[in-house]
Amino acid sequence: MNRLSCLIWSTISIALTVGTVATARPMVALDDHIEKQVIAELERVAAEEDQVRYRGQFAALIPLGTPAAQLLLKMLRDEDRPLSERRRAANALQDVATAELVVPLQQVMGDLLLEPWVETEVGLLLARLGHRQFLDRWLQQVRRISDQTPTTASLAQILKALSQLGDLQFRSDDLAAASATHRRRIALTEDLIARVHANWKQPLSDELWAIHYNLACCLARSNNINGAFQALEKSLRAPTIQLSMVLVDGDLKSLRQDPIWPTWLAQQQKKTELPAPVKEQQEKR
Repeated sequence: MNRLSCLIWSTISIALTVGTVATARPMVALDDHIEKQVIAELERVAAEEDQVRYRGQFAALIPLGTPAAQLLLKMLRDEDRPLSERRRAANALQDVATAELVVPLQQVMGDLLLEPWVETEVGLLLARLGHRQFLDRWLQQVRRISDQTPTTASLAQILKALSQLGDLQFRSDDLAAASATHRRRIALTEDLIARVHANWKQPLSDELWAIHYNLACCLARSNNINGAFQALEKSLRAPTIQLSMVLVDGDLKSLRQDPIWPTWLAQQQKKTELPAPVKEQQEKR
């Protein structure tokens, strides 16, 4: 799924309080060899797939088990590390963490000084491991805004809430709900573009096309191949969406395995070689 379009809106900053949690079991001593493997895989993804984030991106680390998960959690919480490295550690935890990590994760959520984006990552991770209390609370709070009837004054706030809602739904595997949320974002953004000053139309149009990438990922994972191809083609009009992302994003794997993929890819590659005026004319057809 595209992480770049999510930067338009800020990440969730919901303050949470939690009760006392059970004492965690002693952490397993980390093996130097495991640490080297973890770091090597993080560096590989940074070099080859840094534009995208998808489930299974760090599948190579799964055999390393709990010691690798503990190291990744430590890296995630280390504020002295580069932010990009900490975010990759969070992504890797989604693939590697097992029930062994539930209690340490619950203890992390009890930290009142926890950074909001780390709180979101840990809450989503706990939801994947069967503990949805944080995720369900966030969904309820975001829906209080996203479910409002749009007005001129509230539309921007609703669009921001829908962006957050779609991300939470997608990352918790509620693909049907995420698809519906992205479609509503698209419809509301189209309405907003028609109303704003000319200076705002292009930035909003760029965001509109970028939303289609997230929709394409939802549809591809739901095996709606035709719908995913249509949404993906529209998304490539956004300056933040590159064809190179499509080639590596695991959420779009079903499209790359489809018989029409070679033809579709050749068409898109040809478009990227066209002069800008010709490309714009083709996109308007």
